[in-house]
Amino acid sequence: MNDATMPAEFILLAGFLGSGKTTLLRDWLALPEAADTAVIVNEAGQIDIDGAVIAESGPLPLAMLSNGCVCCSLTNDLVFTVQSLLEGREKAGLPPYRRIILECSGLSRPGPILRSLGPLAPLGLRVRAVATCDAAQAEARAAHFDEFAAQIAAADVIVVTKLDQAEGDTATALAAAVNPLAARVVEPDPARRALAAFTTPPGAAMPMPAEAGPHPRIGVHLVEFLDEASWDDRLDWMENLAAFAGERLLRLKGFLHPAEDDSAALLVQVVGTLFSPLSRMARTARTPEALVVIARDLTAQELWSMAPDAPVRISRYADGARRAEPAGLR
Repeated sequence: MNDATMPAEFILLAGFLGSGKTTLLRDWLALPEAADTAVIVNEAGQIDIDGAVIAESGPLPLAMLSNGCVCCSLTNDLVFTVQSLLEGREKAGLPPYRRIILECSGLSRPGPILRSLGPLAPLGLRVRAVATCDAAQAEARAAHFDEFAAQIAAADVIVVTKLDQAEGDTATALAAAVNPLAARVVEPDPARRALAAFTTPPGAAMPMPAEAGPHPRIGVHLVEFLDEASWDDRLDWMENLAAFAGERLLRLKGFLHPAEDDSAALLVQVVGTLFSPLSRMARTARTPEALVVIARDLTAQELWSMAPDAPVRISRYADGARRAEPAGLR
């Protein structure tokens, strides 16, 4: 499938107040690679629109940016905003957008926002999240604001910012502890940082980080299915997890191995309780059958108690090895 026929990519740009989201977005829009991008912001002026308003008679006020990208203001209904952007492009006889970027407010949590996109599922949008992490403020934000942890945990790509104000090592280690599944961009050059932020594909493999001091309320757990687990057991366990954890579930990612095809692995991607369609990949040593759960205020013991008879093993995820399991866990 080439770029012209692939569904648009929906990128949620998250990050705490003052962490550099708008700067990152502005740097991206200055690049030629940003062509065919639509941007949704709360106030168009935030990204220094350089161009003329090209359509105000329709349902959305649109502005043309200097590189041909389009910016619009977010209505109260995100689904309506996205639909209008896509339909307006088609009616104009133009190629589909390559990507739509939504810049969130600094106190928003990605899970509920992405879940609100459910009505757009038939469009097949490729959804992912990018989060900014302030090198100078990450520790303080993590200690006092749950929103910070939710943003970092939901991200496919974490961009360490403000490297002119602080070394990035502490922020990078903190981000890895909260979300070991995300790609991390630690790049002082604005253009290279922006390019990496918006073009780095979500990692398919599950990197095993060195142990770092985790957020006190965030747990990262490894779930492995036992030999006797059926395909329905796997699907039921994930469905039960979403219902049981609710807003405490920040991220779920991993691989399932379908019994009918021993050469394939299915990539599982969940932000909050929003499940992306399973994606088929080649089964290799880098695609083991396991799920990583990132949750707030939810221990491995509590995860196990959700379905104590389920054929799963639940343990702590760190250092590439299973940690000692709480009493009662398989």
